[in-house]
Amino acid sequence: MPCDTSLRRLILDRIIIHVDMDCYYASVEMRDDPSLRDRPVIVLSPSDQIQVVGTCNYPAREIGLHSGMSVAEAKMMCPDGAFINGDLRKYRAVSEELHRLWSEYTDLMQPVMLDEAYLDVTHTAGSIDEARRFAHEIQRRVREEMGMGCSVGLGYNMVSAKTGSEEMKPNGYFEILSRQDFIDLMEDRGVSEVNSIGPRTAEKLYQAGIRTVGDVRENRSVAANLLGSQAQRILDLCDGIDDRVVTPHNPEDSRSISRSMTFLSDVDDYWLLSDVMFLICVDIANKLAEHNRYGGGVFVIGAYSDRSQFSANRTAKGCKDAMDIHEVAMALFDTIPFRSVRRIGISVYNLSKADSSQTTLDSLMGPQDDRSELDSRLESIRKRYGLEHLSPEDVDRDTIRSIAEHMRTHRGR
Repeated sequence: MPCDTSLRRLILDRIIIHVDMDCYYASVEMRDDPSLRDRPVIVLSPSDQIQVVGTCNYPAREIGLHSGMSVAEAKMMCPDGAFINGDLRKYRAVSEELHRLWSEYTDLMQPVMLDEAYLDVTHTAGSIDEARRFAHEIQRRVREEMGMGCSVGLGYNMVSAKTGSEEMKPNGYFEILSRQDFIDLMEDRGVSEVNSIGPRTAEKLYQAGIRTVGDVRENRSVAANLLGSQAQRILDLCDGIDDRVVTPHNPEDSRSISRSMTFLSDVDDYWLLSDVMFLICVDIANKLAEHNRYGGGVFVIGAYSDRSQFSANRTAKGCKDAMDIHEVAMALFDTIPFRSVRRIGISVYNLSKADSSQTTLDSLMGPQDDRSELDSRLESIRKRYGLEHLSPEDVDRDTIRSIAEHMRTHRGR
């Protein structure tokens, strides 16, 4: 913990816990096979035909392995490691168990991907001492009931709680209970260590000689001029100010479904981009079907290799299947000047609930033809990129980057 807080009475407006599983995919595998616990464990994402490291445990990280590394390179660096094909269905099932456990401590839980979540325990804990008990109990139960480790941060807002969970990994606990505690801790840290400050923003600051959180605070006007519309948020974060509220996610209340990915290298192959965009559309269509929704418009957004952005959108009533979404998305993409692309994303917006009569009509007349077209398109992608097994269910936000990177590196082979 930071400076001793036991001698002062703390009354916080909000008490936030951030729980972050340590090396999540690898931890699940080590739990299921205890013989792996003392070995470097490398989980491939999502299968052995996608030659990218998904995640790895700490012994593997100490050797220098990391997410996104090619499996060939990882095997050269760590020939004795345990290389495991990722099983996302299993990881999702375990994630649901974790979320159920965490939700016992509050109704205000905001999951982040599969392996972490924010918990607002202001009212359920009622005091710092009780919140500490919650935090330690969560760690104990995750270890004893789930067989895995997690790191927990306790904070006065979301950025302080997230910073706390990062501070003592793995299996750590750290609390940051005031702005001054946050400032004292982060003053000499690099700007990239502040949650929500990404590589591009950090690079802008580095180029101006602003390298630490303290530098940002001492050069507020310079930082503000560099950062444009996001300046106030970045300055606030460096001051330990974060007004976000923990918001439980209800997919049925969403007004849009968006997916995007950033390539590890620039892509100047139009047809490869089209295929990747199709897989993004498959993922979006899966979510629309899961929640019985139709879209009212399609939005395409991305960034070129020089990081300048592009976008285009148009209304498209009743769009719901991957083929239709992709057709609109590519029509929009074709209106944009074509250059090397680093990031691409698609959003279907103005969602509405499908009415029962339309659903019944579709069930009687449409799905078999739609599925046949979908299967045909996926089969062509499988053959083009050497993907032996690729079904619509394999494509989602947790796998899309790995699949796309495989496609990029195997194009034309």
